[in-house]
Amino acid sequence: MGCVSINDPAAQQVSAPDASRRSGRRLADVVATVVLLVVHFLLFGATIMVLGLLVMGTDPCGYQKCGDPVWLDRGINLGLWAGGAIVCADVVVTLIRLVRKRVAWFVPLIGCLAQLALAFGAAAMESMAGPV
Repeated sequence: MGCVSINDPAAQQVSAPDASRRSGRRLADVVATVVLLVVHFLLFGATIMVLGLLVMGTDPCGYQKCGDPVWLDRGINLGLWAGGAIVCADVVVTLIRLVRKRVAWFVPLIGCLAQLALAFGAAAMESMAGPV
């Protein structure tokens, strides 16, 4: 009879168009993942830059009542350390998914969204040190 075994090499071969389609999807996933990782690194740098510049919001504090200046340090430290942790986790999880040949583009996208949320939170913390 015409019985086909799972161990039959002829049954395990994938058609050429199907393999080409998978290869194209894989390439698109890798390119999108790398682009989103670069965007995440840029967001991290922008977060640190903006938090550093927000310190100038306390310039008028010599002439009027302001909040506690300790919020500046807290905001910058949060942006630096938590932002660095998010970037590291993003890179590690993304590399693990890429090595295992899993879809990975959404990991840096989530990391970018988390970085933006962190930036706004740290900026809000720094604003508590400014004029009341």
